[in-house]
Amino acid sequence: GTFFDITVMKPIFIGIAGGTGAGKTTLCVALQNKYSDTVGLLQLDDYLKPPIEALKVEGMTNWEHPDALYFDKLEKDLSEFSQGHSVVINTKNELLQPDYREPDIDQYQERVPVEFKPKPIMLVEGYLVLFDKRIRSFFCTSIYLDVDHGMRLVRRVHFMTPEYEKKVLIPMHEKFVEPTKQHAEYVIDVSNLTKEQVLEKVEKIILAFL
Repeated sequence: GTFFDITVMKPIFIGIAGGTGAGKTTLCVALQNKYSDTVGLLQLDDYLKPPIEALKVEGMTNWEHPDALYFDKLEKDLSEFSQGHSVVINTKNELLQPDYREPDIDQYQERVPVEFKPKPIMLVEGYLVLFDKRIRSFFCTSIYLDVDHGMRLVRRVHFMTPEYEKKVLIPMHEKFVEPTKQHAEYVIDVSNLTKEQVLEKVEKIILAFL
């Protein structure tokens, strides 16, 4: 017989994409709460570069550009998870921080190191998770939450200025985020759906993998 444990947890990765304010985090946190033993969550926001390394647009930090993200580090972490290893990630994941408040954008780097263990299903959530083909290659399936710009902005008011919205957010969304929709296996129009209805639709997709 063998002397090593062959029952290493090899997670199934599912990409959850969509523009800012589409409800990605709300959805993923709800799934993680409901299926805490089964569903883990990685957030692309935890791979944002510090402001000093990010591109600027007329003096504003451009958080919407792919170059604002450490895709190499995300690929490395997904690779570790896929081999059943735990990974330490500096995170602002609200589930791991009881005093969590939606941060101001300049506090994005204020995170805490947390050890993430692989779970049977690992959701990988973020506006550009379908942008990099190396990251896409890990996904068993992917879901894009689609909603028009006006509605998304209503939901994302914590730091947005009209200038940032006009000069950074909208052009970057159109250039980089919107085109990634073609890579999603499921595109769900969430404009007229409640959070509960979105959860129900995505649950059906995800639970099929268990």
